[in-house]
Amino acid sequence: MKKWWSYCIALCVLATACKKKDTDNTEVSFNNRIDKDVTLTIYASADDYAKASNAVLRKVVKANTVERIAGSTFTAGKTYYMDWHTDNYYQNNWFNDKYPQQGAQVAFSPAAGNNTYYIEQGLSGNGRIVFLSTSGTSSKWRAVDAYMYSASTGYVSFWGSLPDAQRLHEITVSKNFTAVHDYKNVNGTPAQETLAFKVMRTNDAYIQFMSGDSTLGSMISGKLPTGKAPDYFSASTDTVMALLPQSDYYFMMVRN
Repeated sequence: MKKWWSYCIALCVLATACKKKDTDNTEVSFNNRIDKDVTLTIYASADDYAKASNAVLRKVVKANTVERIAGSTFTAGKTYYMDWHTDNYYQNNWFNDKYPQQGAQVAFSPAAGNNTYYIEQGLSGNGRIVFLSTSGTSSKWRAVDAYMYSASTGYVSFWGSLPDAQRLHEITVSKNFTAVHDYKNVNGTPAQETLAFKVMRTNDAYIQFMSGDSTLGSMISGKLPTGKAPDYFSASTDTVMALLPQSDYYFMMVRN
C-alpha cells in the first residue's frame, strides 16, 4: 500500500511539474486598477480603431480585476489597438501614443512574457466626452466669434471687424488624433491643413495641436466669454475656445 501511495504521489508531482512547464506565457492580461467597470475593445488596425469597426473582441472588465485573454487570440508580432472607458467615458485611454503619458497606451504588440497592460485611475478627463461625444469617432466645429484676451480687459470681440474670409474656420477632430482645419488664406482662397494633436489629461476638454514637440495651438472647454469675468467658467460641452496656427485670435467654436 505504501508503494502504491508513493507511486500516486510521484505521478501528481510529475503532472504538476509538466503543467508548470507547459504554462502559456503568451496570455495577455488587462489589469483594471479603477474602482469602476470598464469596457475594453481591441482592434486589429489603426484604421479600425479610428472608425470603431471590426472589433477583434469586446469585454467588460470588472472593477479592480484582471482580465486574462488567451495568447492564441492574437497574431504574434502584430500591433493591436485598445480602447477602454468607464460607462460615463470620463476615465478612458484616448491619449495619443505619439506623445506618451504613463499608462495611456493605445497601440500594443503582444509578446511572450510581456503581456500585462494597466487600466489606470489617473487616465481621466473630458476630452473624449467633448471632442468625440463619448462613443463617436469625430466632431466638427466652426468659428462664430473671435477675441483678443488680456488679464486687464478680459475677452474683447473683434468678429465685427474681421473680413469674411478670416471668419471661415472649421475644424474636424477625429479619434485617430488628427484634426482637419478648413479656412481661407490671405488671398481668400479656400485652404486646408491636417494637424496632429495631443489629448491633455485635464478635467477641461483640452487638445494641443502639435508639430514635433512644438505646440501650434489648442482647443479647450471650460472657459468662455459668455461666462462671468474674471474666470469665465462654463460647463458647456458644445462650445470651445480655439487658438489656431498662425493666428493671435481666440476663436469661439461651436459644434456643427
